[in-house]
Amino acid sequence: MQDIGTGSRTAMAQIAAEELGVPLAQVRVELGDSARGPFASISAGSSTIPSMGPAVRSAAGDAGRQILELAAQRWQKEQRTLSLKGGQIVCSDGGAWPLESLLGLLEDAQILGTGARGPNPTGMRVLTFGVQVAEVAVDIGTGEVRVTRIAAIHDVGRIVNPLGARSQVEGGIVQALGHTLSEHRLLDPQTGMVLTQTLDAYKLPTIADVPEIVCEFIDEPDTHLTNLGAKGLGEPPIIPTAAAIANAIRDATGADVRSLPIDRAEMLRALAAARRKEKVAAPSA
Repeated sequence: MQDIGTGSRTAMAQIAAEELGVPLAQVRVELGDSARGPFASISAGSSTIPSMGPAVRSAAGDAGRQILELAAQRWQKEQRTLSLKGGQIVCSDGGAWPLESLLGLLEDAQILGTGARGPNPTGMRVLTFGVQVAEVAVDIGTGEVRVTRIAAIHDVGRIVNPLGARSQVEGGIVQALGHTLSEHRLLDPQTGMVLTQTLDAYKLPTIADVPEIVCEFIDEPDTHLTNLGAKGLGEPPIIPTAAAIANAIRDATGADVRSLPIDRAEMLRALAAARRKEKVAAPSA
């Protein structure tokens, strides 16, 4: 597993910290060294947190159980009365001991928790759901399309990192704005060479092109899925944006846009087609 800028490292640390009852600052996540850990899934396909998160939680839970077993022996308590909270081993009778006071006794020994993510539930599919609504302004004279606002609501199970999840949605929408409105890969029909090879010709969205983005989540863990209940949120925010923009254009102008990107030339063609269609449909005088 890698962290390619999506916050996977932070999410895994949060999962482990919550399960072990320790501050986030005390958790260090090592990534990208196949010699130091077991098999992990790739960081792709909206699968990192839903695939690795349950394994991390399971491993942290296993380590926590070993710690409580040792604590029960050390302080002569029943293991069922002990728990890990706030970096301490806490007993239901009111006693509490710093975690270091136990782990420091291990000397060269270590506690190694192991865990894995099992297969998907039999006969069930894991699906991420989302809906987006766009507001646009269309200049019918020049064909310029500007997106003024996009509202996005996504159901991805349990939200592990709210800030990271929001950033994923916002980044996906900005990426989708590019392939919807401006990113055009033109090929030379004779040679097959890409003609739009520069950032001047292949126009990526800039901060000036980013509209207001309203983002909400249905934060409900999928209890049928895994011990974590989280689903993927990498690519899903990219998918609905183009359709939402095209539908908003149709609502504003009556023009159906069927080809991407919706540059000025494409928009003017769609507007002209809408006018012809309207003229044909109009009753004769």
